Amino acid sequence: MWDLLSQMLSRMTLIITIAFLFTRLPIFRQMIYRDLNIKGSFVMIMLFGLFGVIGNYTAIVVNPDAHVISNLWNPELQMDNAIADTRNIGIIIGGLVGGPIVGLGSALIAGGHRLFMGGFISNASFIASLVGGGLAGLFGRKLRGIGLIRPLPMFLIGLLILIIQILLIPLITTQHMTAFHLISYTGIPIIVINSIGIWICAMIFYSVIQAEERTRANQTATALSIADRTLSLFRQGLNESTASKAANVIQQLTNVDHVAITRGIRELAHTGGSSNPSELKYREQVIQTGKMKIVRSYTNALYPRNANKAAFIVLPLLVKDKTIGTLTFYFRHPFLMTSVEREMAEGLSNLFSSQLELGEVERYNQLLQDAEIKALHAQIHPHFLFNALNTIVALCRMDPMLARKLLLHLSTFLRNNLTGLTDRLVRIEKELENVHAYFALEEARFPDKFELSVEMDPNLSHALIPPFILQPLVENAITHGELKNLGEIGKIHINIKQRTETKLQLTVIDNGIGVPPERLVDLGQRVVNSTKNGSGSALFNIKERLTALFSRDATFNMESKQGQGTTVSITLPIQF
Repeated sequence: MWDLLSQMLSRMTLIITIAFLFTRLPIFRQMIYRDLNIKGSFVMIMLFGLFGVIGNYTAIVVNPDAHVISNLWNPELQMDNAIADTRNIGIIIGGLVGGPIVGLGSALIAGGHRLFMGGFISNASFIASLVGGGLAGLFGRKLRGIGLIRPLPMFLIGLLILIIQILLIPLITTQHMTAFHLISYTGIPIIVINSIGIWICAMIFYSVIQAEERTRANQTATALSIADRTLSLFRQGLNESTASKAANVIQQLTNVDHVAITRGIRELAHTGGSSNPSELKYREQVIQTGKMKIVRSYTNALYPRNANKAAFIVLPLLVKDKTIGTLTFYFRHPFLMTSVEREMAEGLSNLFSSQLELGEVERYNQLLQDAEIKALHAQIHPHFLFNALNTIVALCRMDPMLARKLLLHLSTFLRNNLTGLTDRLVRIEKELENVHAYFALEEARFPDKFELSVEMDPNLSHALIPPFILQPLVENAITHGELKNLGEIGKIHINIKQRTETKLQLTVIDNGIGVPPERLVDLGQRVVNSTKNGSGSALFNIKERLTALFSRDATFNMESKQGQGTTVSITLPIQF
């Protein structure tokens, strides 16, 4: 028995070597990570069936008297011979890893070959092979579903199946006692060697799976790191500055030797200097087809010692299914361009395309937002110009100097109004200049009716705020607060202060007639039907602009008591 064990052990090493080589095939990864298609199942059946056939050919020939007859290559057996083989390593591993179809298919090939070899238990061996392949497939499908494809479970299941197969042989064959005498000699060596072979093969497969998972984890971590560092870049668009920074990030975090980024065929960045003119044709092909191009041998001055041995991958950068540029990865030698590097390159191409498309969407939304803000600016004072001109015309004869002064104020107001249509933010001093210009024109219409005071920290004069945000509040105070009809001086007070380290507060207070509670609910929230008290469009527009510019970082608050006046407070991020 010990002699048989040692001889079978040497046969097992061949099967294990073949199993190791099998793990180098790409289809092995497909079999591990997802269900096999028809073609994949056929390939697996043939491979694992071949394992079994080799196990048959390299078996130890024995006779019913439990004597070893031959340990050479055995293509055919005599009627009274049997073999101690490693056939079931391939069959059981195939079933455990590939499922019932692969298990039965490989058993059919290996067991059928054993049947044609002959011998007095060939029929029983064929049936035992089918039983073993079927059981291994069923166990494999169950274990795969609960994630237990591990060496120890595979070893234990393989051991159980081998015991069942050995016990089946004397039951199935017609020569029960002869078969029982044979397996009493060969059974334990067959079970021991085959189960050990299954365990070693399982460890080889599992180590490859672990290495693959580590590679995928590292690849994912690298991709996430690159995504984190390039997201803000590509969202700004594809230009020389963003491309140069992104190319440096990619080179630092991957195994590529150099990186190039183009917009169209125009090169924006190249970490190795500049591209060879011969590369243009490959970039043009990628731009036209939208598919990556792999070049494994070319001449480039970047690698003078490896002339005609360097390699590169050109990938498309897509925005809305249109190729707007290319991403090129360079390698000193083709063998450095592994499948891992190709997958990483393709993943980064898709990632950058998504970032660029996101940037395009943001820029489009920003243009729409700018257009909306400009439209809101234009709605603030539709009739003011006519009243101001009528006042100036009336003063031209009565007080020409005052009329001239008012024309300058009107000029300032209109100039700032036009500037406000293009500027998203203006300095506070500029906005106050506009307020004083407006107030001077209104004061000329209603002399000695109201007064304006401003309280502000001088350090805030250059802080930035949206244009036409204070002037409409002053206009509202004069018009809807009815300051000219109070019977006393109408007062408007503007207070500008830094509320916190990051917040600026603008407050406009008047002593007008106030706002009824039922109208206060709507003001600033929506435009109401026009009444003698106004529609509230100015307040609504201010709030809308604040939301468009600062989202939830800005607040608009209005408090009022009838007969006591109104206070409007605006809080927004402080900017300089």
